[in-house]
Amino acid sequence: MEHAGQMYGTLGPILQKYRLLICPTLAVPAVPAEHDPTDPAFRINDVKVDAMLQWCLTYPFNMLSRCPVMSVPSGHASSGVPTGLQIVGRTFDDVSVFRAAAAYERARPWLDTAARRPKI
Repeated sequence: MEHAGQMYGTLGPILQKYRLLICPTLAVPAVPAEHDPTDPAFRINDVKVDAMLQWCLTYPFNMLSRCPVMSVPSGHASSGVPTGLQIVGRTFDDVSVFRAAAAYERARPWLDTAARRPKI
Protein backbone atom coordinates (compact mmCIF):
# COMPACT_ATOMS: atom_id res chain seq x y z
CA MET A 1 0.00 0.00 0.00
CA GLU A 2 2.98 2.31 0.49
CA HIS A 3 3.59 2.31 -3.28
CA ALA A 4 -0.04 3.35 -3.90
CA GLY A 5 0.39 6.19 -1.41
CA GLN A 6 3.43 7.46 -3.29
CA MET A 7 1.55 7.20 -6.58
CA TYR A 8 -1.40 9.13 -5.19
CA GLY A 9 1.01 11.73 -3.82
CA THR A 10 2.13 12.35 -7.40
CA LEU A 11 -1.30 12.09 -9.05
CA GLY A 12 -3.23 14.01 -6.39
CA PRO A 13 -1.79 17.47 -7.22
CA ILE A 14 -2.41 16.88 -10.93
CA LEU A 15 -6.05 16.07 -10.23
CA GLN A 16 -6.34 19.16 -8.02
CA LYS A 17 -5.46 21.25 -11.06
CA TYR A 18 -7.35 19.18 -13.66
CA ARG A 19 -10.69 17.46 -13.15
CA LEU A 20 -9.87 14.56 -15.47
CA LEU A 21 -6.85 12.75 -16.86
CA ILE A 22 -7.19 11.12 -20.29
CA CYS A 23 -4.66 8.44 -21.21
CA PRO A 24 -4.36 5.26 -23.29
CA THR A 25 -5.66 1.98 -21.92
CA LEU A 26 -2.76 -0.03 -23.39
CA ALA A 27 0.75 0.86 -24.56
CA VAL A 28 0.26 -1.35 -27.61
CA PRO A 29 -2.84 -2.05 -29.71
CA ALA A 30 -2.82 -5.69 -28.61
CA VAL A 31 -0.57 -8.50 -27.51
CA PRO A 32 -0.71 -11.88 -29.24
CA ALA A 33 -3.30 -14.34 -27.92
CA GLU A 34 -0.41 -16.60 -26.86
CA HIS A 35 1.26 -13.75 -24.90
CA ASP A 36 3.27 -15.08 -21.96
CA PRO A 37 3.07 -12.64 -19.02
CA THR A 38 6.22 -14.23 -17.58
CA ASP A 39 8.32 -13.64 -20.74
CA PRO A 40 11.57 -11.99 -19.54
CA ALA A 41 12.37 -10.84 -23.10
CA PHE A 42 9.07 -9.02 -23.79
CA ARG A 43 9.63 -5.78 -25.70
CA ILE A 44 7.62 -2.80 -26.89
CA ASN A 45 9.28 -0.74 -29.65
CA ASP A 46 12.46 -2.68 -28.96
CA VAL A 47 12.44 -1.63 -25.28
CA LYS A 48 12.41 -4.43 -22.72
CA VAL A 49 9.39 -4.08 -20.42
CA ASP A 50 7.65 -6.20 -17.82
CA ALA A 51 5.46 -8.63 -19.75
CA MET A 52 2.73 -8.54 -17.12
CA LEU A 53 2.36 -4.88 -16.26
CA GLN A 54 4.21 -2.34 -18.36
CA TRP A 55 2.05 -2.58 -21.47
CA CYS A 56 -1.29 -2.54 -19.66
CA LEU A 57 -1.75 1.06 -18.50
CA THR A 58 -4.76 0.39 -16.27
CA TYR A 59 -2.84 -1.15 -13.37
CA PRO A 60 -1.67 2.11 -11.73
CA PHE A 61 -5.28 3.23 -11.43
CA ASN A 62 -6.38 -0.16 -10.14
CA MET A 63 -3.98 0.47 -7.25
CA LEU A 64 -5.41 3.95 -6.72
CA SER A 65 -8.87 2.71 -5.84
CA ARG A 66 -10.08 6.13 -4.73
CA CYS A 67 -9.86 7.43 -8.30
CA PRO A 68 -12.74 6.43 -10.57
CA VAL A 69 -11.62 5.24 -14.00
CA MET A 70 -13.53 4.25 -17.11
CA SER A 71 -12.22 2.83 -20.36
CA VAL A 72 -14.01 3.76 -23.58
CA PRO A 73 -13.41 2.68 -27.19
CA SER A 74 -11.26 5.20 -29.06
CA GLY A 75 -10.98 3.71 -32.53
CA HIS A 76 -8.97 1.02 -34.27
CA ALA A 77 -5.25 0.43 -34.73
CA SER A 78 -3.82 0.01 -38.21
CA SER A 79 -4.10 -3.75 -37.63
CA GLY A 80 -7.87 -3.37 -37.15
CA VAL A 81 -7.99 -4.21 -33.45
CA PRO A 82 -10.03 -1.85 -31.28
CA THR A 83 -8.21 0.64 -29.08
CA GLY A 84 -9.31 2.40 -25.92
CA LEU A 85 -8.66 5.36 -23.73
CA GLN A 86 -9.17 5.66 -20.02
CA ILE A 87 -10.69 8.59 -18.22
CA VAL A 88 -9.40 9.08 -14.66
CA GLY A 89 -11.25 11.31 -12.22
CA ARG A 90 -10.61 13.03 -8.94
CA THR A 91 -11.06 11.05 -5.75
CA PHE A 92 -14.62 9.74 -5.55
CA ASP A 93 -15.76 11.94 -8.49
CA ASP A 94 -17.43 9.15 -10.44
CA VAL A 95 -19.99 11.55 -11.93
CA SER A 96 -17.37 13.55 -13.87
CA VAL A 97 -15.88 10.36 -15.29
CA PHE A 98 -19.28 9.05 -16.43
CA ARG A 99 -20.16 12.43 -17.97
CA ALA A 100 -16.85 12.65 -19.84
CA ALA A 101 -17.20 9.08 -21.13
CA ALA A 102 -20.76 9.71 -22.30
CA ALA A 103 -19.70 12.97 -24.02
CA TYR A 104 -16.82 11.20 -25.76
CA GLU A 105 -19.05 8.39 -26.98
CA ARG A 106 -21.62 10.93 -28.27
CA ALA A 107 -18.83 12.74 -30.16
CA ARG A 108 -17.17 9.53 -31.39
CA PRO A 109 -19.84 6.82 -31.68
CA TRP A 110 -18.48 3.37 -32.37
CA LEU A 111 -21.47 1.04 -32.77
CA ASP A 112 -24.01 3.31 -34.43
CA THR A 113 -23.61 1.98 -37.98
CA ALA A 114 -23.00 -1.45 -39.48
CA ALA A 115 -19.67 -0.23 -40.88
CA ARG A 116 -18.39 0.45 -37.35
CA ARG A 117 -19.49 -2.88 -35.89
CA PRO A 118 -16.98 -5.74 -35.74
CA LYS A 119 -17.23 -8.33 -38.46
CA ILE A 120 -18.32 -11.71 -37.12
